[in-house]
Amino acid sequence: MRLEQELGRGGEGIVFTIAHQQRHVAKIYNIPPDQRRIRKLEAMAEAANPALLRIAAWPVDLLSDTKGIIRGFLMPRVVARRDVHELYSPKSRSDSFPQADFKFLIHVGANIARAFAIVHEGGHVLGDVNHGNLLVGPNGTVVLIDCDSFQISKGANVFTCDVGVPLFTAPELHGRALRNLIRTPNHDLFGLAVLLFHLLYMGRHPFAGRYTGPGDMGIERAVAEHRFAYGPDRANHRMERPPGTIPLETLGTVIAANFVRAFGRSENARMRPDARSWISALEDLKARLLQCQVVSGHQYPRDLSSCPWCDIEAQTAVRLFGQRIITHDPTGKIDVGALWRAIMTVRDPGPDPELPSERPWKPPAGVNLPNTALKSFRKAASIILGGSGLVACNALAENGGFLGALAAFVLALIVWPRVSTEKRMAAKQDFSSASANWEHALGRWRDQASLSIFSEKKKSLERVRAELSDLPSERCRRMAILEAQRENFQRKRYLDRYRISRARIPGIGPSRTSMLASYGIETAADVEYGKVIRIPGFGESLTSDLIRWRRSHEGNFRFNPNEPVDPRDIKSLDRDVEARRQSLLAILRQGPDVLRRLSLEIHSSRLRLLSILEKTWEAYKIAQTRRDAL
Repeated sequence: MRLEQELGRGGEGIVFTIAHQQRHVAKIYNIPPDQRRIRKLEAMAEAANPALLRIAAWPVDLLSDTKGIIRGFLMPRVVARRDVHELYSPKSRSDSFPQADFKFLIHVGANIARAFAIVHEGGHVLGDVNHGNLLVGPNGTVVLIDCDSFQISKGANVFTCDVGVPLFTAPELHGRALRNLIRTPNHDLFGLAVLLFHLLYMGRHPFAGRYTGPGDMGIERAVAEHRFAYGPDRANHRMERPPGTIPLETLGTVIAANFVRAFGRSENARMRPDARSWISALEDLKARLLQCQVVSGHQYPRDLSSCPWCDIEAQTAVRLFGQRIITHDPTGKIDVGALWRAIMTVRDPGPDPELPSERPWKPPAGVNLPNTALKSFRKAASIILGGSGLVACNALAENGGFLGALAAFVLALIVWPRVSTEKRMAAKQDFSSASANWEHALGRWRDQASLSIFSEKKKSLERVRAELSDLPSERCRRMAILEAQRENFQRKRYLDRYRISRARIPGIGPSRTSMLASYGIETAADVEYGKVIRIPGFGESLTSDLIRWRRSHEGNFRFNPNEPVDPRDIKSLDRDVEARRQSLLAILRQGPDVLRRLSLEIHSSRLRLLSILEKTWEAYKIAQTRRDAL
């Protein structure tokens, strides 16, 4: 056969097209393979089956030169596919997969798990799991590449995989020599979970987080020490997830539990979810999705009260999915006036009824209370006697008045009301408990039964209506900003061409590139001193290197003052404004039902809580009276 066009080049060899052959390509090694590699390729060619060939660029035959020396192998041709990193990274996703939505990410994740399952069920192990050996098509199907590095079993012979990427390598293998190490499917399952986490959690690495302990905590060290930044025990590991990320449990308990099992400590390492478990969990998640009412690319689990992707976009100002198609009709045919009239017709629950604390209190019949009048009388008598003693002492000092004064003082002490310390403390404790119960009941009333709840909700709807009315002006203000900042927008678009993952920056390898991506820094446009210096492990030196790299590209930028505002920026602005309009309209649409439900809930709460208030107020007043009587 005749080799033609070069398709790709790697460290070990070159991939060529073959003359008159569309379905297969040839990989030719730079150095002819040794006998062990040849036996491995022969075993792979023998093991090839339709299932493997559907999901992998698997060797199907060996290729030799005119001298009979094995130089490479034949494998299926892979076309129209992109690296999985271009899908799970939000910034590159908008360019490489503009139609992708969250449901598509789940679909791809399930297909990745299916590919792992097929390899494992054939008795093989990927070994070197990483984002570079997985390609994704526009329809969500996946293909594994660089399969000649896999660990292959044939009878008693095991041809090992001698390499690995630390970010995807199971913790128990960190620090061990990989050469001739026989791995298990369970080791692959750690890397599978990392890939799935990247997909579902918007390109974040599960072990990239903020370490609150001393020293630096790079991703590789965090993996080796099981410091899962999103797990339930992250506080024990002194880890915090990065800002602008969703909590682990957002996608449901099954998905969360699978990740906890996959990333748990070594004693649980053999309990990692297998590929079939992931397929089941992901299909279940896909079946539970709700469509966001604002953005078509956003779907989320139906048990959530709001769209988490809208929240993340609002926090980070980063668009998570390429196209922002509004799910409602954007033609503006909605009668806002009619919506507001419907809101205004909802009757409020009426004024708050008189609370027991607002009425004069009378002790209930049958309750024995201390006689506070007697206490007051004894206090007054004691004071009068004491005062008389002082007068007698001064006026009659020379005629025996001192003895009379002393007698008056003694009598005053006898008359003064007193109780034991135990009784006084008990009364104070009873009053404190009754007071706390009253405050708690009153708080429940304010939160559940007060007219102010209804009024505040109505005021919030008024603010929504005002913002909706102001949207045309808001668009004008933002258009003015676009016009005034054309140079900045041109510069940003220029710098976005330069990706950190493709650059050669001193000290920035795959681990730090992944850490940067987990904090939303992927291109030169994202590099800012204040952002980078706050990332764990990035001190002055690395931050300065990144700033210099950005400036090296920034120096080549030239502003074109004759270029108008980019139509893409205007389109993006209009989509954002329309998205906000639809969000506000959705709130107003729900307004009448929300107010009606709130009015009914307040009425029901009043019936339920008023009797509780009566009882707690009565208990409070009784405890207060008993305390004051002592």
